[in-house]
Amino acid sequence: MCGITAYVGDDMAVPRVLASLKKLEYRGYDSSGIAFFENEKLNVVKSVGTIDRLEERICPREKQSHIAIGHTRWATHGKANEANAHPHLSQNKSVCVIHNGIIENYLSFKSKLTNINFYSQTDTEVFANMLDVCLNQDFSTQNVLKNLNELTKQIKGSYAFAILLSSCKNKIYFAKQKSPLILGIGKNFSMLCSDESALCEKTEKVIYLQDGDYGFIDKSQAQIFHSGKETKRKQFAFNFSANCVSKCGCEFFMEKEIKEGTQSVLATLENLQSINTRRLEREMKNSKKIFVVGCGTALHAGEVFKSVLEKECGLDVILDYASEFRYKKPNIGKDSLCIFISQSGETADTLASASFAKKKGAKCLAITNVQTSRITKICPYVLKTQAGVEVAVASTKAFMAQLAALYYLVLLFAKIYNKKITFSLKNILNLCKNGNNDENFEQIAKIAQLIKDEKSLFFVGRGLDYFMAKEGALKLKEVSYIHCEAFAGGELKHGSLSLIDENTFVVCLLTQKELINKMHANIIEMQSRGAKVILISPFCELKDKVFMFVEIRQAKSSLMPFVVSRPLQELAFLCAKEKGLNPDMPRNLAKSVTVE
Repeated sequence: MCGITAYVGDDMAVPRVLASLKKLEYRGYDSSGIAFFENEKLNVVKSVGTIDRLEERICPREKQSHIAIGHTRWATHGKANEANAHPHLSQNKSVCVIHNGIIENYLSFKSKLTNINFYSQTDTEVFANMLDVCLNQDFSTQNVLKNLNELTKQIKGSYAFAILLSSCKNKIYFAKQKSPLILGIGKNFSMLCSDESALCEKTEKVIYLQDGDYGFIDKSQAQIFHSGKETKRKQFAFNFSANCVSKCGCEFFMEKEIKEGTQSVLATLENLQSINTRRLEREMKNSKKIFVVGCGTALHAGEVFKSVLEKECGLDVILDYASEFRYKKPNIGKDSLCIFISQSGETADTLASASFAKKKGAKCLAITNVQTSRITKICPYVLKTQAGVEVAVASTKAFMAQLAALYYLVLLFAKIYNKKITFSLKNILNLCKNGNNDENFEQIAKIAQLIKDEKSLFFVGRGLDYFMAKEGALKLKEVSYIHCEAFAGGELKHGSLSLIDENTFVVCLLTQKELINKMHANIIEMQSRGAKVILISPFCELKDKVFMFVEIRQAKSSLMPFVVSRPLQELAFLCAKEKGLNPDMPRNLAKSVTVE
């Protein structure tokens, strides 16, 4: 879940790497570091915290190097301190490594390095020393490539490595397995990055490295090897827009990305209408079991899909956490359709689940926002969402795009089984085109100011509203650090009411007309225990019966998740802002969860 970047070329490398690291900071921001050559000597600078702190430590004279590697960290092995920050040097300072991933068997390597005095708790420092020992002072290109290939074959886990050698001032070596690594090529420079958004704007071509690839870059070329042999990988034109990773006048990325939610729905549906789904439809028709697998927000989107598909089409769906799915040994096979949802397409648990299902012979469909991600290599069928780059850790517009893709699937199922359902594609498009996105901003801002200092908060809903309550609770806890739990309204009396007292704020969602009476009864239950109920609903007849009311638009019942998403996201964002927190970078979290 870390971000790595490397540059070699005619330009000053350190400013290039620092600029790249800032674009990768969403992947981890516990600490950061950079390595470069200064007066012919390999120099390493590290800092705890954001990239800005690292930049403060870089003196102007240190920016003269034409080669550098950089890293921004989400801690896995060891605390977030300077010792554990990357880059890591071998004991004799000959090998310098940055790493995204996790070496599961690093302790067995470490046990063999009895003469090494380790300064960190990381698996990466172990790898740096192992490589140094294997090279045995022979730093020729041929020997480095040979030993890099042999050593990485022994690793269990995942890695994207970028490596500098103290004796080589014009090459950066690399290796990739299960962690993202992209190669960028421009005029008189080459780069390596975890994400194409962090490549230099002068990049002309990109290469998406494959698992098992290794090699080196210099300013004029990239040489890629696989299984001991040099190989060629397809080059793609680089057409990434810098606006995709700019705040466009907003203070925070989360704020900008919330505003882009409805556009991500429209773009996703427009894209899906343009693709040929006949093969997928045949597989859908021949499937007797439907599984949906994801993590966090992606799983909440899956829960909405399950509810809508079962209600509208009468089809059963089995839903599970990606981290649990394969360990339960589910009964899947050729008659199963497994749908895997991952914004990045690099979520480790989801990838492992997809690989497991594929080996079992299941039909695998990926819903992802990144067409070049690893999940698209595993799953034969892919529905690509069009949210664009999402930088803030808390997913907002990507969640909306996932909903769009999943509702499109419901429409396909309805078509296949000739089901008459309550909504159409046109209904979703009109809902997103015609809605006033800022209609309840002021009221939500008042609520955020009111609840910002709460220690604990509850979300309650029934039916689809329960799943959206879970998503609302997740968003708020992610960015405001307020403990949140979501409850199904009918379950309150089975234990959870004991948590309600006169100091308890409860956010209730009520968007399903047929559940008004039932949900109102639950509200009365909570109010009788002293709860202060904040109701988000289109049903204004309840406005004077709660502590605070947020009016939202009314739409077809099955489509209300598209309406209620925005106020829930705004509430989380504004609450974090009121507390003086950075909602883009919540503590202990990172955007792309590439370790299990």
